[in-house]
Amino acid sequence: MFGQMRVNALFQLGKQQTLDEAVSRLLEFAEYPKILRWFQFPTALIVFAAHPESHDSGAVYVYDRKQCVWLWVDFNDQNYGGYSLSEFDILVDQCHFFRLAASPALLESPVQWMITPGQGPKVLGRPPA
Repeated sequence: MFGQMRVNALFQLGKQQTLDEAVSRLLEFAEYPKILRWFQFPTALIVFAAHPESHDSGAVYVYDRKQCVWLWVDFNDQNYGGYSLSEFDILVDQCHFFRLAASPALLESPVQWMITPGQGPKVLGRPPA
């Protein structure tokens, strides 16, 4: 579970949109999952959402409030179906995920991160230029 973190920009919104409008656009994009966890920070909104018929298909989304872009956070762990709520709680409680996600610029940087339960995020290195 977890491993090297992958971050993909999903779409950018206009700066005039409210947080509620940004979340509405994410829900539409993701085909209306149920939001199971929601955490607000001055520069980020972190949402864990899953479809009602499959609660172990959850995905982690981070909204960069400064850049007005939604990011999808995934891991190179061969967990292709998504994550359960208990796995997300491990990500937050044991992996200290908020250290990164509360500052979306860290997620969007070229640095590669390793996420392991029981440890804080570790830098793997920078991808070749």
